[in-house]
Amino acid sequence: MLNKLNQILWGTFLFTFPFSLRFVVYEQFSYRFGNFNPWVTGFIYLPEILLGVVFILWLIEKFRILHFTFRISWSWILLFLFIVNAGVITFLNGNLILFGFFALRILEAIIIYLLIVDQLLPPKTIIKILLAAASLQIIWGWMQWKLNHSLGLTWLGEAVVSSETMGVAKTDVAEGIKQIRPYGSFLHPNILAAYLMVIMFISLSYLKKYRLLFWLIFLTGGIYFTHSRAAALITLVGFGAIILFSFLKEIKIKRWISLITLIILILGNVWFFQNSYAVKITDTSWQERLEQNVISHNMFWQNPIGVGTSNFTLEMENFSADKLMPWNFQPVHNTYFLALNETGAQGLILLLIAIAIIFYRYWKTPPDGFLGDSNFIPLLVLVLIAPFDHFLWDSFIGIILIAITIGFFRTNINPESIESNL
Repeated sequence: MLNKLNQILWGTFLFTFPFSLRFVVYEQFSYRFGNFNPWVTGFIYLPEILLGVVFILWLIEKFRILHFTFRISWSWILLFLFIVNAGVITFLNGNLILFGFFALRILEAIIIYLLIVDQLLPPKTIIKILLAAASLQIIWGWMQWKLNHSLGLTWLGEAVVSSETMGVAKTDVAEGIKQIRPYGSFLHPNILAAYLMVIMFISLSYLKKYRLLFWLIFLTGGIYFTHSRAAALITLVGFGAIILFSFLKEIKIKRWISLITLIILILGNVWFFQNSYAVKITDTSWQERLEQNVISHNMFWQNPIGVGTSNFTLEMENFSADKLMPWNFQPVHNTYFLALNETGAQGLILLLIAIAIIFYRYWKTPPDGFLGDSNFIPLLVLVLIAPFDHFLWDSFIGIILIAITIGFFRTNINPESIESNL
């Protein structure tokens, strides 16, 4: 009975975690720049509370049947070192309360990973729940687009948006006419796009024939509809990787392609980190991102060990050549650069080692057939979209998407239990 109840609660969390139902519990620096700054504000989300209940009930069940084992691996050691490093740097240079919220999100990611790997709900059931939730978000976003404003569902966490609201993501449909981009219940269309992309690629190996075709069209359409150029590009790369890997039978060739992809990713990020000041783009949003890269570059060379978690926006005005307007105080739109600035070179190195280990273990003993390759793609698209935004680092949704992706990766590559290593 207890386990059945917990399965219902776990399924409810998986369906509702996109709902941005949150309340402020810490706001010491929130209005320092004139505009409200969510990046230095401590939020608690209602789905987090639900996740806490699920975890407690799961632990009670585990202790009741005396079936809970855990083995330490290099992956867990790296995660521990990463968190310790972030805590120490934040203690020295930042705010420990903000680090507490960051650490809480990491703990929640671990919990989600454990619940998926332990199969509190079967993977196929989770996929059905995630697809149903994604469908709701697409329909919700379409209605917002059709009306050109939000639906008034603030009690479900919907942001208040319209074509006249300042700071809302919009597109130009004609001279002087603005069309809002779909938000669903998310805080930004780019996060909605990444959410749909991750769910789509995770679901591929669980869908067959006509259902597969339907969901591919529906979810791809939803991603395109958000007007997230980064998500659209990475989605195409993901499909290209699936097609390419389906023709390649030699594991060694796949390993080399993966290695080359990672090398190109690293070199591309290094080049932009060093040369963003020289890149000229007329698009305003991309120019703002390049200016953030320059600030990130200057901040790193002044603070190579890091400025502390959630401290980027509090420090960025000290490294900008121009006076920043209140709306300019945003984290650098590159997860790797943000990790570098906030946890230092040593933090980014630990993060890259962890990514390399996951890739290595997959290509060391990859599963056979389509399941194996399609299982690898969600990890690949997350790694590739990280340079285009910061939500994977500093948002509740982003960290959950990482946890779900790694949980399914671990389940599919070696579907035994949490008794084995990550």
